[in-house]
Amino acid sequence: MLKKIKQWFLDWGQDQNLQKKQLNILIVRADRLGDVVLSTPVFDVVKRHYSKSKLSVLARSQVRPILEGLASVDTFFTFDPDGVHSGFRGFIRLYQQIRASQFVIAIVLQSNWKIALALYLARVKYRVGPLSKLHSYFYYNRGVRQRRSHVEMHETDYNLQLLRRLGIRVGTRNVPTQVALSEQSVQSARQWLLSQGWNPAQPLIVIHPGMGGSALNWPEAHYVELTKSLAAEGRQLLISGGALEVSLLDRFEKELEKSTSRVMFFKNRGEYSVDFLGGLFSFAELVIAPSTGPLHLAVALGKPVVTFFPPIRVQSALRWGPYVRDESRASILVPEVYCGQDFKCIGNLCHYYPCMKGITVKQALNQVKSHLKESEDHAKKD
Repeated sequence: MLKKIKQWFLDWGQDQNLQKKQLNILIVRADRLGDVVLSTPVFDVVKRHYSKSKLSVLARSQVRPILEGLASVDTFFTFDPDGVHSGFRGFIRLYQQIRASQFVIAIVLQSNWKIALALYLARVKYRVGPLSKLHSYFYYNRGVRQRRSHVEMHETDYNLQLLRRLGIRVGTRNVPTQVALSEQSVQSARQWLLSQGWNPAQPLIVIHPGMGGSALNWPEAHYVELTKSLAAEGRQLLISGGALEVSLLDRFEKELEKSTSRVMFFKNRGEYSVDFLGGLFSFAELVIAPSTGPLHLAVALGKPVVTFFPPIRVQSALRWGPYVRDESRASILVPEVYCGQDFKCIGNLCHYYPCMKGITVKQALNQVKSHLKESEDHAKKD
């Protein structure tokens, strides 16, 4: 106990000295869109704590457009494991980039052995990261033992928990997720919507039915039925999807040919970057999406959302749900079944399979109408 108290005072004293200095700090989150968006509160907290320092972010190129404009981010470094950072030569290139930047603190939010080793060899003085994989015990000298698969808190809170090794403590839901959209991307999205027949005077509902498969999704037929129901009410709808979801949207379009209301489709085959999708979302009154990156993009833009989550522990909303302070802004629909699975669905071996179809279209429709009514009431008050 005395040893822990002594270490706490040493860490606290070091942090007080570091706060007063101009440091180069690196935050690493080199994975997918949703994970990166859920990491943005860390950027904000670190920048406020070390206000005199320069904050750099190391992430994939796909998320660059929505991070570079953040007030907390001074420099963006691209991690390209399949290109310039692949193989031994790529590792040397990564090491040299890190070494040349003379980082004093590195905070790794999702551990990657190549990045961790580069930070170690570059002699970054304070290397913070989750102690979960074998390499992390060797390369992080400010590691935090985390068992994220136990799902004891939200992913964002797991990220913020790492900052305790730097003397920083933040309460849950106190710092929102955020993204930056350029005026150009917003205006480009506006022009695209107008070209598709969008009426700015009428509320726009965005439905993003696809996902990468990291969690169970709501059935495709349910999304189609929900879309038809909203279209029959004369709602203005935009169905969005990425390159891997074009065939899904093609099927939607065929199913909706006889719709009484025209539905717009945004099929991104790779020609548009993520900030353009953000621009489209910025004009939405509501976004409907499963557990996927675009869901968290919508939340970061302040949009109310209706979403669908499975009961499986590691896929649950407790860890991956919308990170909102006001819970009324997010409707999270989960099957009302007892699921004893921790990691993946066991399919036909489960008595409740497929449980996601148990979330009815009527339930989703009621939540959509509730959010739209709240928006209308708010607009009348203004």
